[in-house]
Amino acid sequence: MKGFQDMLGAHARQRTLARQLDRDVMQESTKRDSAIATGSGLLTGIAAGFIGVGGGEFRIPVLVELLRFPLKLAGGVNLVVGLFTVALGVLRRSGQQSLTRDDLVLVGIMGVVSLVGAAVGVFGRERLSVRPLRVVVCVYLIVVGLWMLYESIAHVEHVILEPMGILRWTLAALVAFAIAGVSGVLGVAGGEMRIPALLYLFGVPIIEAGTLSLIVSIPTVAAGAFTDRRLGGIPNSVVLIALLMGVASAVGVLIGAAFLPYANRDLIKGALGVILLLATVRLGVGPAH
Repeated sequence: MKGFQDMLGAHARQRTLARQLDRDVMQESTKRDSAIATGSGLLTGIAAGFIGVGGGEFRIPVLVELLRFPLKLAGGVNLVVGLFTVALGVLRRSGQQSLTRDDLVLVGIMGVVSLVGAAVGVFGRERLSVRPLRVVVCVYLIVVGLWMLYESIAHVEHVILEPMGILRWTLAALVAFAIAGVSGVLGVAGGEMRIPALLYLFGVPIIEAGTLSLIVSIPTVAAGAFTDRRLGGIPNSVVLIALLMGVASAVGVLIGAAFLPYANRDLIKGALGVILLLATVRLGVGPAH
């Protein structure tokens, strides 16, 4: 009888030790994930504050490869973090430059149309094959990224189009819908695609283009995040990670924007060109849908 009790006691101690070990492993995993979320959020926030991009192309591989989130879940979390980033980016940069009436009209049209495009993109995420879309986006980013590097080194600027009147507003609506739709499918803010469009199709200077892109990104990302939440793509279990990345991104935005007054246009354009090329690598080797 005593031997049987000793055996039961030994089993109980083993279960207690196993539970303690599981708790220790979970705590270490939580600390690791929190550190990764905070560090990556800070870096992408700096890029948003300095250049005007949301940084989603770089947050997604962190969420998928390092934090082991499924791709769909990573896209939803990225939209929430992106909303933190672009909203504070707009607030921080707005005091450093004034927008013209044409800028406000352009932003208004692109922002409203982006609401529809982002929602369509999120709904289409489950129905569309991401691979062909990635190829198109990668080609776009490579061409534009290399061209921006050339312009920054040669100290030259080119504008492909600069339409006026109704043609300008129509083109703005078409471009905004296309970029917002792609952003919704890929789960990104779309600044890497939008800034070059503003620069080369509408003749907006690089610093102003970054600010306008961040403004347009707010309804784009908000609509995508809201739709994802309604569809169950952002469960409560990931709120802590999203919050940590969001707060760290907000701090990064403040740091990046602080350097903006001291940077010239060629430096910003060259930095954006490098980011576009890096984003191409990320999209090219990223996980399949």
